[in-house]
Amino acid sequence: MIDDLDYNKKYDIQKFDWGEVVWLHVPSNLLTQRLSAGLVKFLPGKKQARHVHFGEEQILYVLQGKGMHTINGEEQKVKEGMVIHCPPYSEHEVVNTGDNELIFLATFTPSKLLEVRQSITISNNKHILDIVDKEVLENIQEEISGLLKLSVGIADNNNNYVTDPIRIHKFCDLCKNMNICKEKDNKYKSALKGLDNVFICCNNIIIIIIPILIGEEIVGYVKCGHFLINKPVDIKKYIIDSYKCEITNVEELVAAYNEIPIIPKSRFYALQESLSIVSKLISNIIENNLVEKELKEKNYEILKNAKEKLYLEDALKQANIKLLRSQVSSGFENHRFKPKNFFSRESIEYPLKVENKLRAAIKKFDEVLCEQIIYETINIYVQKEFSVQEIKEIFEELVVILSRLVYEETNDDELFLSIRQKYKEEIKKYNSYNILQEILAEFSKESIGILRNIMLNGKYDLIQKINLYIENNFNQDITLGFLADMFFITPNYLSTIFNEKNGISLKDYINKLRIENAKKYLVETDMKISDISKIVGYNQLSYFGSIFKKFEGCTPNEYRIKLRNK
Repeated sequence: MIDDLDYNKKYDIQKFDWGEVVWLHVPSNLLTQRLSAGLVKFLPGKKQARHVHFGEEQILYVLQGKGMHTINGEEQKVKEGMVIHCPPYSEHEVVNTGDNELIFLATFTPSKLLEVRQSITISNNKHILDIVDKEVLENIQEEISGLLKLSVGIADNNNNYVTDPIRIHKFCDLCKNMNICKEKDNKYKSALKGLDNVFICCNNIIIIIIPILIGEEIVGYVKCGHFLINKPVDIKKYIIDSYKCEITNVEELVAAYNEIPIIPKSRFYALQESLSIVSKLISNIIENNLVEKELKEKNYEILKNAKEKLYLEDALKQANIKLLRSQVSSGFENHRFKPKNFFSRESIEYPLKVENKLRAAIKKFDEVLCEQIIYETINIYVQKEFSVQEIKEIFEELVVILSRLVYEETNDDELFLSIRQKYKEEIKKYNSYNILQEILAEFSKESIGILRNIMLNGKYDLIQKINLYIENNFNQDITLGFLADMFFITPNYLSTIFNEKNGISLKDYINKLRIENAKKYLVETDMKISDISKIVGYNQLSYFGSIFKKFEGCTPNEYRIKLRNK
């Protein structure tokens, strides 16, 4: 029956070292069709190397021959009439152990595409990818490239790379060095929104391009390549004819071209869907960042309005308290009441939590956060109807304690005493909540200025200063751009000298500090792993788990059990 099929003329055929695939059916539109089917032929004694079906499901029916099929490490002898199921993300390999061809009838279906709702519209998408931390995009790129074993890059809507592509094939590097690469000369259509868009770079090398959408606007592209569907018979002639120019190192180009992977069409469709998931993930991150940015702006406005409202409330309360005291004082003369009994209520305790929050915000050089903490604290006292006079001593003590932050870094007695005395006297002068808030905000700002100046002009070299800052703030959201701005250098230069000095990338340096601290919590406390994840700086438990396993070779829970058993 197989021999009767005249498929050489009727069907598309992909040739491989181990045999061929005759495509009986392929989807013409990925939006409405998913199934593909083909005859997979293995030559006698040949083996299809072990590989992962990362995003497709297969049903194989053995038409003829015999061999060995391995799924996820489990070997199975195959013979005519057998049906084999290969689930998505399974690892498998096929060997023809017979003297004749081993032939499967295979059906392929890409795994289900995730749906992500897109509802945000944007007015200017020129630099929209800039609001996403480059390190986040690089992490996504690294993960998907490692999974697909292909080159992956993320570009903006003008086809300029936002991240440096990784796993670029040697042939492509040679073409770019020889200035004969054709990819840079191509522009994509603005309406490129479907799942079935590919770009044939040159020499039949394929790149899949998936748009990143916010609403209906394209803000960038996920690009994946470089691979082949078919390879020409005479590669040398094909390359020379393709460029139509003098090429000195043809043999090197031919050798590199031979190493470009050929992928089955079924994997090609699964690739497109997997990259669409990545595109929607990035879209989701952009949306979240846009929302967060908008909320920050709104919170700033709310804080500003609330401060003005607080000033008014404070003035009214001060007037009411004076009136009340005058009335009470006249009543004391007639009734001989004791003031401490009349005003008996909740006692005022030192705000230790506020001290810790302000200390952390000052060390992080975050003036806005300091102001917000101060406002929220004072507002609590206002709501409880404490007078300014009643809480002034508490804030004097707070200033004295926090002044030690400056002393700890400078060891300058005179500076420490002058700051402490300056703000204690300022607090004593006034009896207004709004002025008290301004004094405390000014104290925080001056302390941050001193600490920042020490950081920038201290006795340590630049990388030591950066390392010191990271060690004190590793659980915060520290990015390459943030550090570059703080230390007044370019991100590229910072990345270069950081790697040279520390022998490790900034991302790995921060992750290493976080994991080392997480290990202490795992062994020394009974805290939930999800809580430990947040304490050391990871908001996503799954990401914390993957980074922990990368450094320690096991999950956080396995580490905790192992160490406690010891």
